[in-house]
This record gives sequence, C-alpha cells and structure tokens, in this order.
Amino acid sequence: MDQTRAIRHFLYYLERHPALGNARSPQVVIGHTADYQAMVSAILEQARQTTPLALNALRLDLEPAERLARAIIDCDLYIFFYDSSTLAQPRPDGPEFLRPLHALMAEHWKKSLLFKDYGEYFYDTFSVEPQRIADLNATLIRRLFQASTLSFSDPQGSYFETPLSGVKKWTDINGVGNYDLAPGEIATHSEAINGHVKFLGTFLSTIPFARKYGVLQAPLELWIDNSTITRVATEVPGLANDFNKYLDANPSNRRIEELGIGTNEGIRSLYGRNSGFEERHCGLHLGLGGGAKGSHHLDLIFSSGVLAVDNKPVFDGQFAF
Repeated sequence: MDQTRAIRHFLYYLERHPALGNARSPQVVIGHTADYQAMVSAILEQARQTTPLALNALRLDLEPAERLARAIIDCDLYIFFYDSSTLAQPRPDGPEFLRPLHALMAEHWKKSLLFKDYGEYFYDTFSVEPQRIADLNATLIRRLFQASTLSFSDPQGSYFETPLSGVKKWTDINGVGNYDLAPGEIATHSEAINGHVKFLGTFLSTIPFARKYGVLQAPLELWIDNSTITRVATEVPGLANDFNKYLDANPSNRRIEELGIGTNEGIRSLYGRNSGFEERHCGLHLGLGGGAKGSHHLDLIFSSGVLAVDNKPVFDGQFAF
C-alpha cells in the first residue's frame, strides 16, 4: 500500500472542502487518539511540504474539553480520527472525550470531518486516483440518465428493479466539494423499487447492527414493494427480531430513502466496522429511514451482486467501463 500517495489524494480533497472555500489562510485542526498518532504525523509532514493549509494536531484523549471546544470554534475545519464502534466496550454516545463536545460539534457540523473507526483502512479509502473516481461517477450518472431501468441480481436469487424515468437527480460524491471527504459513491431516491433480495453484507448506522452481526454470511431476506420493506426473514439468530423492531419503530424506517452505488475501488472488502468508508465499497447499497422525524438512517451495504442498466450489466464485481 502506497501511504504517501493516499495522503496526497486526501490532501487534494481536503483543499477542496466547502468549509475552506472562502478562507484566506485556512486553519485546520486534526484531533486524534494515540492509535492514529503515526498517521496524523505523516499527514502533517506531507501537508507542510505540499499544501498551503495550516494544520495543527491535538490529542483528543489528553487535551481538556475546553481547549478542544476552543479549537473547534476558532478553526476553519476540524478533523477527528478516533475509534468508537470498534472499541472493546463501545458506548452509544461515543468515547468519553467527545461527550462534552456533542452540542458544539452539531452546531459546527459543516466544518467537521469525522474519521471514525477507519483505522488503517484510511489508506485504502484514498488509494484511488481522484480522476478515476470522478470519471467513473460521471460515466455512471450519464448512463443512468440515458436508461429506462436499473436492476440488481445475485447468485442467491435476489432481484429488484426500478424505473429511472422518475429519477431527477443523482448525487455525485467524488470527494470534491463534498462535506464528507471519503470519495466514491452516487446516490438517488426512487419511489418504485420492487423485488425480493437476499442481503449479504454489512450495516452502517447509529444503531449497532454492524457490531452485533458483522458482515452477514447468511442472508437477510427483504421483500420490497414500491420502495417499502413489507417483510423480512433470516436464519441468523436474533436478527429478524432486531430488524423488525427497527422497521416498526418509525414508518420511514421501512422506506428505502436512498439508492446508492459505491464506486471506490480501493475498498476491496467489507469489515463490519460501522465506519463510513464501507459505504463507498463498490456495488449496491440501500439506505432505509432518515426521511421523517424520529427515524434512524440504516445503510445496507451489499457484499456483491450485479447491477444492470436496461438489462446490460454495468457492475459485476468490477465496473464495465
């Protein structure tokens, strides 16, 4: 793995973050825990040599909350590297050093970058040349706008399709100008997804499905009627009960609020870390919930499968262009 190249790509995206657009001498604070010391040191060293950004580092687990709060207020952008879901005893409200900062972080979310539970996979996330991701996203979006249907299938017998005539916009997450720096996804919303899928993959949510169930090796079956989950079934102990509780908690939780396609070829596997980089894994993901007050967004990130546009495969483990 070429860590220097990955950091170069990371800094390329960082310079183009929306929070830094109007800043004359951008001030960036990197907060990190001990596990990320070597990574942050490498980022700082390379940034000093190659960018106009002024980067300073603070230890999240050592600095007093008052100093961390002042750093968030004074900077143009703050970046936090820390682990949460992957800790031996994770808490739903995050590590202790973050709890006094929750309200302030919510207030300043537009100038925040949280690399939670990335670990060494940070380098995979930024390993692909930015132009490759930009071109891949643009090509996919162009093909989808020219097509009539998008379908998904896999060897387990999964199949769904959705018409594309009602899709007005695809969000292009290529790392440039995005609030979340991790590149490699396009996403939209469709009201007319219909089919039956046998989900194998992992979860991303504030609800700890990923920690409890990891990467599914036995399927979670989902019956989908006009983008609504009507029924589930699985042989994974406890999962059907937990998943039905989630679905029943809010009507929006049954809705597929997001149809996404990951395009980051550097993320070669799924790991069940409940970390944002996994959402960029190549292939399908379906985002439930988040469309109504009180609902919780839950991403289902598929390990594999075929995506086809007008019955012509565009992704089957790799992209066809």
